[in-house]
Amino acid sequence: MNTSTTTTTQNKTIIAWLLLCLLATMWGSSFIIMKKALVAFTPVQIGALRIMSAGLVFLPWIISRRKEYPKEKTRYFLASGFLGYLFPAFLFALAGTRVNSSLIGALNSCTPLFVLMVGALFFQQIIKRWQAIGLVLGFIGSIVLILSASKDGLSFNNPYALLVVLSALMYGFNVNITGKHLSTINPVLVSAWTLCGVAILAGITLFTTDFLSRVNIQTLTPLLLVILLGAINSGIAAIIFNYILQIASPVFASSVTYLIPVVATMIGFLDGEPISLYHYFGMSIILVGVYLINKK
Repeated sequence: MNTSTTTTTQNKTIIAWLLLCLLATMWGSSFIIMKKALVAFTPVQIGALRIMSAGLVFLPWIISRRKEYPKEKTRYFLASGFLGYLFPAFLFALAGTRVNSSLIGALNSCTPLFVLMVGALFFQQIIKRWQAIGLVLGFIGSIVLILSASKDGLSFNNPYALLVVLSALMYGFNVNITGKHLSTINPVLVSAWTLCGVAILAGITLFTTDFLSRVNIQTLTPLLLVILLGAINSGIAAIIFNYILQIASPVFASSVTYLIPVVATMIGFLDGEPISLYHYFGMSIILVGVYLINKK
């Protein structure tokens, strides 16, 4: 029986790591897609279309399982929808107008730090010594990135960088809310009900802009990219993330942001974005910090 339990645990661990890598690839590519779409649509339109597309993916589940909706969880679904999807979608799109995609991915790696901080402050989570050291190192790495003086780097003269940090803080709340209050629900249904309400708001927001007048043959490619971004990188990715959350832990699930900077940096480099020594140094400190956070 112990052998069977051990094998099951090992299998879950392997599955969790494989899904984490897949999720990092999906989310790491989001930043460059948003950058390409900004030539045709505004940040608000990109964020709204992304969330609306993600919500439409789950429409069959929302309709077929509507009688199973747990009304007592409504506030948690709404909180997760706003903090984990709607607000960050707008903030990331807006940041993409002034910050290159590789650095957005790097700053996004602050998420595990916020997961721990929010967990300790609001969810009675205990932070261990090594995790505290990791928190300090992670923030030092983030400051190095923010203070980077290179042309395409981040500085306090570029407040758009703080939008990414704010999104990471929102993710910190979302991960803890989902992990504590929604972990017993099927991950597909968690994703569906979480995105349902905010997708409606996103759709209303989208069609109150000049979105329709911008859609033409020249903007067809950016349009399709954003729709796919919403359906796959937000919708399908939400299922994967919620499943990881259930078979692992909030801190492990948020560890996806450890890998996102690598993916974003590689894609950004292939797209011609410059990478400086400051970026490597800051990212290295962050990675050491998040390693300590996950240290047994």
